[in-house]
Amino acid sequence: MLSLRYMSERAEQNLRRTAEVSLLLAAAASLILWLVRIYNVVSAATPYLLATTGYEWEDLFSIWKFTQHQAVYADPHRIPFAVSSYNWAFYYFYGSVANAWLHLLHLDAVSIATIGRLISLIFTLITGGIFWLIWRDFRKAGLFANPRVAWAWILIATLSPLAGYWSFTVRPDAGALAFEAAGLYAILRCLRKQDDRLIFLAALLFYAAWAFKQSSVTLLAGSALALILLKRWRAFLTLSSIWWLLVMVTLFAGGPVYRENVLFSQLHLPMQVSLGLTNALRAECKNPFLWLCIVAVLSLSWRNFRTLASRPAEAAVTVVVLFSLCFALVTSCKVGANDNYYIPAAWSAMLAFALAAERMHSRWVAEGLAVCSWLMTGAIALSPTGYTFYYDFRSQDFTYNVATIVTEKLRHLPAPAFAIEPYANMPWVQPAAPHFVVADTYYYDRKAGVPVEDGGWENLAAEGYFGTLVFDQNYNPPPRMLRKYELVDEYKDEFVDLKFYRRIGANTS
Repeated sequence: MLSLRYMSERAEQNLRRTAEVSLLLAAAASLILWLVRIYNVVSAATPYLLATTGYEWEDLFSIWKFTQHQAVYADPHRIPFAVSSYNWAFYYFYGSVANAWLHLLHLDAVSIATIGRLISLIFTLITGGIFWLIWRDFRKAGLFANPRVAWAWILIATLSPLAGYWSFTVRPDAGALAFEAAGLYAILRCLRKQDDRLIFLAALLFYAAWAFKQSSVTLLAGSALALILLKRWRAFLTLSSIWWLLVMVTLFAGGPVYRENVLFSQLHLPMQVSLGLTNALRAECKNPFLWLCIVAVLSLSWRNFRTLASRPAEAAVTVVVLFSLCFALVTSCKVGANDNYYIPAAWSAMLAFALAAERMHSRWVAEGLAVCSWLMTGAIALSPTGYTFYYDFRSQDFTYNVATIVTEKLRHLPAPAFAIEPYANMPWVQPAAPHFVVADTYYYDRKAGVPVEDGGWENLAAEGYFGTLVFDQNYNPPPRMLRKYELVDEYKDEFVDLKFYRRIGANTS
């Protein structure tokens, strides 16, 4: 009997060691891939323009407008049909930092992309630091009490392939998550210390997250619901009142154009259940721990629901996980959405799992962690993202190649110009205004019958508004559009096929 017990304990110890080693390998793979991706798009010597995420150029254009003291928010239905779809603090913070460094180092505007990516990278590291603070303050016994396991877990939660390029792209996601995570930390500390000042701080941090990205309310809503569940009515009313007051004042003071961009610019984007399912599957493939943690945490909470209130911190994080998951399942169905909608859910689920792991079946936890670790490590090594280790993304930067070609060709062609490739309309590609960095929502608004100035860029082209038109092989312009233009130049290689049309009778610049 003692021999069987000894063998069982030894087998469990071996399983724990296997899980620990597997987590360390997954964390190392995530970190290496993350660093390689940074190398692909960030350089102090050359401004690499590889699009890290979809429609990144829209944010770059808005930040550029801030650095030029132009209005960040403009009517997206008027020339040049550009949109600033995120909230004010994102553009103002990134714009202020970019403007300072551009002047300090005497850089060209094209360096805005590099500066913005470094800002997002810092926010990502802050989010990882907050995960560590919560683990330090609320850790208990179990596998995650081991510092090596904890650090591996934090690295995966912060730098997994799901975070990927989103962790340093020029978008508000990284900053918004950092502020949301800080707000959640303040709530958890308040649940332990009963300090009203922490509720005020949490409200300000949650507002900052919303002011970066208006949909970043999952950790806020989850925290508010947790306060209701725990019957912390005073804390709930204080948090809600302060946050809503700040939001309402912002929306009122921002004016109608600001509200149009922030609240209604994506009104006509359709919802597709198939897209939501695809995004959920992609999120799981990029972070196999996502659904393991969600299922484990929600299952444990369901079995111990009556005693959940006796563990306020765990209860709060559990409610945050549940709300974040439901929010992601719905919003990721929107056309234009991606798997990044699951990043807050994955972060909070991994946090909740670490806080509750000591009350789960240790063998089941170790087995699940080992399997998910090997899945993540194998996916990084074998998936197309693994090609980054030997594929020269820098020399194959499609965006940079197109921008370079268009810049050179437009020096000898009349302005204003319009290129079907949105990035080719950026200010550092085309010096002459207006810059038609057309919003991705523009075409959905047109389809919905929303009126736009002068019939949109298509009608402007047909009327001869532009001095030059630039189309690629993926766009076949209707004959009416080209009736006032003549083909004057073409560039073609294995990646690019561009045609340059000049307005008939226009003088060459």
